[in-house]
Amino acid sequence: MADRPRFSSDQLTQFFDRIGLSRQKRIYSVGGRTDDDKLKYLYLLKKHTLVRIPFENLTLHYSWHRTINVRPQHLFNKIVSPPSRRGGYCMEANSLFHTVLLSLGYQAFMAGARVCSKDTGKYGGFSHCVNIVIIGNERWMLDVGFGANGPTMPMHLSHEFYASHVRASQAKTRVVHEPIPQNVDQSQKIWIYQFQIGPGEEWVPQYCFVDTEFLLEDIRCMNLSPWKSPSSWFTQKVVLTRFTTHLEREKADDLSDGPGSASEGVISRGDIDGALILFHDSLKWRRFGRTKLEIKFSSDAERIDAIRKYFGIELDEEDREAIRGTVGEIRSVPNLFD
Repeated sequence: MADRPRFSSDQLTQFFDRIGLSRQKRIYSVGGRTDDDKLKYLYLLKKHTLVRIPFENLTLHYSWHRTINVRPQHLFNKIVSPPSRRGGYCMEANSLFHTVLLSLGYQAFMAGARVCSKDTGKYGGFSHCVNIVIIGNERWMLDVGFGANGPTMPMHLSHEFYASHVRASQAKTRVVHEPIPQNVDQSQKIWIYQFQIGPGEEWVPQYCFVDTEFLLEDIRCMNLSPWKSPSSWFTQKVVLTRFTTHLEREKADDLSDGPGSASEGVISRGDIDGALILFHDSLKWRRFGRTKLEIKFSSDAERIDAIRKYFGIELDEEDREAIRGTVGEIRSVPNLFD
């Protein structure tokens, strides 16, 4: 096997702490485990990661350097190690998760994905990535860095594999193996991840992905698209998303038990029921397919407070100042009639 970075046992312990995995459920090597046990552990790791590590682009707005580094050790320091404990967008979250999978002994590789535009229905270039894990003779796609419509469980690579999305919601997800409309050669099939909001509704393609291995060098090249492209919305709007479980309380000021940092029991005993979605100047909590909480920010200070309260991320003074005067800042509008 090609040389790839691995995390040490101590680093895996820190990762387990970060995602709120109880000590009784921690496995440091899947070697010798049955295929069923390996798959069950993937479900567990993915759920805890989706709830504890937010999909976010804060570095592109709340930092002086605006640099996205996808090397595994940097990602560990940023996402796992205190006091940072941030999240990341697809290249970051999935790259970190990939190194965890390899460190646990999974046969896994990363693959490139093209996101489908909601406006045009067309796919862009490779600007997303996923993990593919091989268990026995079966392949499973795992994605911990796509946001609220992303898969909440491993997706089996078989045509028209269906999965539920969140508890008590009618939304479903699936993968299909088909050509995309932009292909000149329609005999070439590719995996497509789709989302359906309810029975009878249209299956909406979210992204397509290949099942051939991408190198770490490919991931670093692909990272330039969301980070540097002038058409990338990541550089224009602040976004944070994390999934929640049905045991989390909607109103809580104590972060040890509230929405900012779900406890081990809240995650392990809870089912994923929705997602917290912060986009620019608003925050929504979608649970059971309905909006249960909605907040509109009138200032950047209000947004920073919500980032702390609902995502458990503390921004220091230097980071808070870095957004001043940029397109991503929420500026208070004075009342001219006072």
